[in-house]
Amino acid sequence: MKTLFAALVGVLIAFSASAENLNFATGRQGGSQYPVSVALLQVLEKIPGIGEISLVPGGGTGNVISVGTGKTQLGITMSNDAVAGIEGQAPFKQKLSDLEQLLALHAFNVAIIVPADSNIKTFNDLAGHKVNSGPVGFTINTLSRKIYAMTGIESKVQQSYLQVGDAVEQFKDGHIDALFYAPSDWYGPFIELAQSRNLRLIQLPRNVMDTLLKEDPSFIEKKFPLQAGIYKNLGNQVDTLANRNLIVANKKYITEQQAYDIVKAVADNWDKVALSEPSFRLFKLPELAQSSGMPIAPGALRYFRERGWVK
Repeated sequence: MKTLFAALVGVLIAFSASAENLNFATGRQGGSQYPVSVALLQVLEKIPGIGEISLVPGGGTGNVISVGTGKTQLGITMSNDAVAGIEGQAPFKQKLSDLEQLLALHAFNVAIIVPADSNIKTFNDLAGHKVNSGPVGFTINTLSRKIYAMTGIESKVQQSYLQVGDAVEQFKDGHIDALFYAPSDWYGPFIELAQSRNLRLIQLPRNVMDTLLKEDPSFIEKKFPLQAGIYKNLGNQVDTLANRNLIVANKKYITEQQAYDIVKAVADNWDKVALSEPSFRLFKLPELAQSSGMPIAPGALRYFRERGWVK
């Protein structure tokens, strides 16, 4: 009888530990990361052994700190922020070595848009013009200033820091000459803009792209737009850089089996998750295994190998 009781207690303890409630650091409401997080939560809570999951509002850099320090166990963030956190690069004050990647999602592309008839033909032609690259603190704003410095035009660009909605309206009225932003492959504000304006993309300098790809393993090289016809009156396609959204975990709190179960559940229920973000119309399922320059959780890697998505 004592043996049976002890066995039952052991089972209950094991179940309780495996079903511990989790916190998921998400993006701001109104941004594209929030509905994706909600869709993922609805899938993950149905996994046996995963308890209730609570969404915790946050943002890219903050989510890396939150997950990396164990305040939350799961989170969504950008690949460049995650890699910088693991390596302890600015703005992070220490290495967050417990951070690991579970899966990769849609990417945000570097895009510089001008009117089709603009006299801005090359990247360096942005000098002397008013360019909006989002509010200070946004990843794209920081990157734009770095690229301006790399090309020697930082002091010559008239920088504007409006939110994208206000920036698009200013662009339509001719008060802003170019938009330097990070759209997804299917980005509503730019789709709407391209309905009413003839637009053109400015190519990033090849040497700048090569330098950034070498310096930062979180960058990937992509085409933008990915497919013709999404942005109606956008007249060209360029090679550009992109950072992926990632789902990250703290390896002290998410077991190898839980990591396996999480990525399997997402893959098995991708049709439900894909409804949360228009860019997923162009997303291919094996991209969940895309490397972003950081360690992938062993359980996730096991699943990706079973599917033949990685070697």
